[in-house]
Amino acid sequence: MVARPGGRLGVPEAERLLAGPAAAMPLLTLAAGSDDFLRDRVVAAFRAGADAERSDLARLEGDDLSAGELAAALASISLFGDARRIWIREGSKMDRATEEALLGWLEGSGEGVRVLVTTAREVSELKLLQTLASKGTVVACDAGPAETRRWVGELAREAALRLPAGAAEAIAAHAPNLLALSQEIEKLRVHANADGSVPAAALDILAGARSSASAERWATAVLAGDAARARAEAATLDTEGVGGTNCLWAIAERALAALDPQSYGSYRRPGPTGPPLRPADARRVLDVVYRADRALKRGELRDAELRDYVEHEYAGAKHG
Repeated sequence: MVARPGGRLGVPEAERLLAGPAAAMPLLTLAAGSDDFLRDRVVAAFRAGADAERSDLARLEGDDLSAGELAAALASISLFGDARRIWIREGSKMDRATEEALLGWLEGSGEGVRVLVTTAREVSELKLLQTLASKGTVVACDAGPAETRRWVGELAREAALRLPAGAAEAIAAHAPNLLALSQEIEKLRVHANADGSVPAAALDILAGARSSASAERWATAVLAGDAARARAEAATLDTEGVGGTNCLWAIAERALAALDPQSYGSYRRPGPTGPPLRPADARRVLDVVYRADRALKRGELRDAELRDYVEHEYAGAKHG
């Protein structure tokens, strides 16, 4: 079934449509809304559809796109597939001449090209977006509480996880956005059994679900270079039975909050934070976390060794 102009789709429906044949797609799809995670999924589906059809995909930047460049892209012929795909990122920043070039193309046959326009703005905010919405199919990329709860189930299904009672509610309650939510699902995936079931005890690693701020105190000590306090906190963590993976996520969340306060500033539960983490140090932290997580998954490190590994590697990276 071909999507009709002026219609609206949810993200899951849009993903199936855009990942399929271009012949079933509208000439224009407008993915609008503030949630980066949802817009990224729409783009990934659009890209996957191009790969499946072996068709050309061009990415154009709305704030650096001229009417002539757009017209040339729309007139180009796919060298391999039946349809060429064009993604205009942040289309709300197109100038008037470029907007008119796109609208003029939409009035024609549009044969051989499919266009995806993405923007973090709401359709209601700009006349341009309202006009594009009337000419194409709109995908709303915003998630309220009910939508967030639904995405817990969707992402768990994609990860082949069976969540224990209360997990979906805990994740939805503490994740400030869907990107953070997807990372909570990834935490649980690491602890899942072979059949995909997640032990109830794994809920302790979720943001806001820790029984104490011990993991955060350990992260603060490591980031401050206070080896003695970090060792003391590690001893307490061992006594409380808090594993290294919890600490790995605690320090990763500190780094993510430093690099992207708007998205991650409310992700961590209240607790000791120490001085602000500089972006350069935050990037060093994430590099160490990535290497530690990879070593754990490869069996090169045990969970109990993660804290020592992170402390040693971060100190070396900072002073090397």
